[in-house]
Amino acid sequence: MAAKKRKPEIRVFVEEDLDRLLKALAGIKDTSLSGLVNEAIEFYINHNADVQSLIKRFNLEDLSNLEE
Repeated sequence: MAAKKRKPEIRVFVEEDLDRLLKALAGIKDTSLSGLVNEAIEFYINHNADVQSLIKRFNLEDLSNLEE
């Protein structure tokens, strides 16, 4: 069996109230904090017209041409 590829880590700093709210929501949804934040980021990217415009403008649909 192939080893799982490690996902990149992103660190953010949030206010204490937001931290508590996110943890509570993750618990209620029976998911991890990471899973909840990933879901929120994907929703933001897919449903924000400004972000979608930038993705199209800078041809970000194909990420293979970006440097790491």
